[in-house]
Amino acid sequence: MVYFAARSTGELPMSGGDFRSTLTIVAADTTATDCQIFLGWDAMPLLRQTIRCVLTLLLFGSGSFCLSQPAWAEDPDLEARVQALEQQNQRLLDLLSNSETTAAFQTVSGTGVCTVPSSPDCLPESGCDATGKSADGKGKDDPLSMSAKWKHGLEIETKDKKFRVHVGGRTQFDGVWLQNNREAFIGAGGDGPADAVDFRRARLRVDGTMYGFIDWAVEYDFVNSVNDNVGVQPATETNVINVPAPTDLWVNFKDVPWIGNLTMGNFKEPIGMEHATSSRFLDFMERSFNQDAFTGPFNNGFTPGIMAWQNFDDDRGLVQSGFFKNTTNVFGYGIGDGEYAWTSRLAYLPWRECEGAKLLHVAVAGSIRDPNNDTVQYRSRASLRNGPGAINPVMVNTGGFQASQARMLGGEAALQLNSLLVQAEYIGTWNTDAFGNGVTSPLAPLGTVFVNGWYVESLYFLTGEHREYEAKRGAFGRVIPRENFSFRKGLGAWQLGVRYSRLDLKNGLMDGGLVQDVTLGVNWFLNPNMKLQGNYVFTDREAPASAGSPGGSFNGYGMRLAYDF
Repeated sequence: MVYFAARSTGELPMSGGDFRSTLTIVAADTTATDCQIFLGWDAMPLLRQTIRCVLTLLLFGSGSFCLSQPAWAEDPDLEARVQALEQQNQRLLDLLSNSETTAAFQTVSGTGVCTVPSSPDCLPESGCDATGKSADGKGKDDPLSMSAKWKHGLEIETKDKKFRVHVGGRTQFDGVWLQNNREAFIGAGGDGPADAVDFRRARLRVDGTMYGFIDWAVEYDFVNSVNDNVGVQPATETNVINVPAPTDLWVNFKDVPWIGNLTMGNFKEPIGMEHATSSRFLDFMERSFNQDAFTGPFNNGFTPGIMAWQNFDDDRGLVQSGFFKNTTNVFGYGIGDGEYAWTSRLAYLPWRECEGAKLLHVAVAGSIRDPNNDTVQYRSRASLRNGPGAINPVMVNTGGFQASQARMLGGEAALQLNSLLVQAEYIGTWNTDAFGNGVTSPLAPLGTVFVNGWYVESLYFLTGEHREYEAKRGAFGRVIPRENFSFRKGLGAWQLGVRYSRLDLKNGLMDGGLVQDVTLGVNWFLNPNMKLQGNYVFTDREAPASAGSPGGSFNGYGMRLAYDF
């Protein structure tokens, strides 16, 4: 509530003298819901008399009703004086209706002078003062108002960037054609060498930042396939259904003392460079055999857990370490006593020039794992997927066997020289106190079973681009073409690549088979959000003992339209 007192000076115009009035703010009560005027009792009679005179002049054009003074009516300056009073009255009304001026007034009380309390929406950390004005003095700003922009996707954020929301997704549409060599697929199951068209990934994602120090992500994949008759019938095209499942579903706290960042939820364990690379930015249609066998078996590579991590040495280095529930499903849960994993990774750039166009990346990672239900299984599908995951042929497979512990160790390196990239990784796993491979010798003691896989690849941009290195992942990110493709002008970015990949699941009495392949690829980046990929793959398979066949080799070709936002 705002209180006012009126005071008049001089003489009333009935005697030809000068009349002036002033308005003094006595008090401002910010709790009032509307503006109420209180006139001091000392000024009430005079002010009321003045108001009556003004109203009489406005209505009748005569001052005869004001104290019965006819001299006023004969005043030749009457019209000018009335106009002056009207202007003064309008200024007073403008003063009352000006909310910014009213908000800036001070409150006078018996205890001293205090300022108007800040608006609840005026957060001190947002840069506005107690009057609601921004620090730059340009007027009142809502610190929670957000503006939208396109940054390879839709982003909405506040001016101080303490609140941000990104709404996006990704779609990957594949076509695969395989050589009809039945011998090479004996014992592999699934659709064999059949051709297929399918959606490899279809995800919706919302991520962002709140209150300046909390990052979060919510992402679901809608083409996870399951067999609705599992244990009754093998997976086929008629009994496999797609169900949504979480991928990234986490919260990250930044600037945590001593540890930097703390991430909790469902996310990728820190092992493997190509595993850390988003599926949006893969060099080939599929990762190497290591992904299926070691870094992302049965759970799409996402595991529930908690992880501490931070960058160091001007973002040259990255250290990550976390505890995870050792799950074997895509739904982000695990049930069982123990069955945890401790996984860590240390990555560093000993050489970096030209803003990352030239760099050398090296890293080492390891994981100590208590197997889920004390059962371990290693297997891998081919580098071309001809249908939903549940019906893809499995090239090599140990079957389930018992082990007390699995110890995983990996090394990685990548060299980028402008448009040329060479990258390689190795992962080996020791499974202690193993017995019973579940296929040829169910009860045979196996001791320590060692299995391993590795790959090496090289890629080159014909149009001069290079890969952007993401320090927070310790991996490569989005490709930004020098010019986007259009039918009028612009070629986009063109890249050629080759990869050799190998997975060996043979060790002692364990015979899970061996598979190796060579992939030739071409990537056409139409713009930062869309690409076309073509892969030719030659695969050689030494079938596992359970197949009852030596295996064979086959050729395949795949194409992908991928876009994300």
